[in-house]
Amino acid sequence: MIYLFAGLIIGFFVALPVGASAVMCISRSLQYGFLAGLYTGFGVALADLAYGILAVFGLFAISGETLESQPVLRLAGAFCIMFLGLRMMSKIEVSTNKNIDHETVIKDIITGFLVTISNPLTIIAFIAAISYVNYLMEQINYLGSFLIVLGIFIGSFTWWLILCSFSIKFKERLTPKLMRKINLISGGLIFIFGILLVISIKGI
Repeated sequence: MIYLFAGLIIGFFVALPVGASAVMCISRSLQYGFLAGLYTGFGVALADLAYGILAVFGLFAISGETLESQPVLRLAGAFCIMFLGLRMMSKIEVSTNKNIDHETVIKDIITGFLVTISNPLTIIAFIAAISYVNYLMEQINYLGSFLIVLGIFIGSFTWWLILCSFSIKFKERLTPKLMRKINLISGGLIFIFGILLVISIKGI
């Protein structure tokens, strides 16, 4: 179950940045209702699942010993995490007032998927995060990899469920200024986490 939990954490936090996917989910929730936003989030979670599969099975094709013996790989992952945190904090404006197209459930899912899958930083974030799983665990196998991937999807979809619910409940308070504060706080936490990972690396 620790693998599933690790996947949940990774999926949730990779989905957390307030970017194009989040704006689309929020806007559709406000304009067309909770389900429209949630279906969009489902498409985003599917894209996260696809990238998660590539990252997990790509990294775990390498033995755990190899990953653990490469502090430079972990250092690169930590710098990627720090970069993502800085990028979140540097977002000057996040508008939720844009008119977002909405036609059918299928198109909601597809557009959410395409917006996320076209962002190369998503796969970087997954590789950076997952490269630390072997560092924290003694051994990983294909069953564990499957559970991590499943956890990534559940964690990502959980965030979109929370975000759409939050959008509906706090419709009047969800201003660009608040979104900016969310980015600053979450980006700062991610950046600090990257610094802690750098400090924890030995053998460089």
